[in-house]
Amino acid sequence: MKKINRKTISVVFVVLCIASLYGAKAISQDRRIVQKQIKTSTASDSSPFSQGIEVNGLVFLSGTLGVDASTGKLAGDEVVAQLEQIVKNISEVLKEAGCAISDVIKTTVYLTDMRQYAAMNEVYMRLFQAPYPARTCVEISALPVAGALIEVEVVAVKP
Repeated sequence: MKKINRKTISVVFVVLCIASLYGAKAISQDRRIVQKQIKTSTASDSSPFSQGIEVNGLVFLSGTLGVDASTGKLAGDEVVAQLEQIVKNISEVLKEAGCAISDVIKTTVYLTDMRQYAAMNEVYMRLFQAPYPARTCVEISALPVAGALIEVEVVAVKP
């Protein structure tokens, strides 16, 4: 067996260090997160948020209220009417992202009154199909638009 001298070990060590640094740099460049903003005509240009952001095949939508874009007003004063409008609004943003409501994998529902849970759930089961998205539902004290009773945010997977 031939003995390896210190100089050879040093050269091999330096080469391995350079190779690992180059490999780490290539990996980090490949993992760069590229965000694409999703926007429809239903959003205000002055809003300090995006309707949606697409990242690596996932589409994240901001919380959506039951505001009818054609009137600028809430679709009604009941959870049912507002949720139906919310799903229409969400569907439009998802469509712009190349998705559909069936691509939704997670929802978060914000209710101003948990006593409306049963009514919300009945409509929700009609608007989303089984297997239903994973869901969180919480009660909150208020929403940013006066009279809004419900807000929904979703995450979808791009087909």
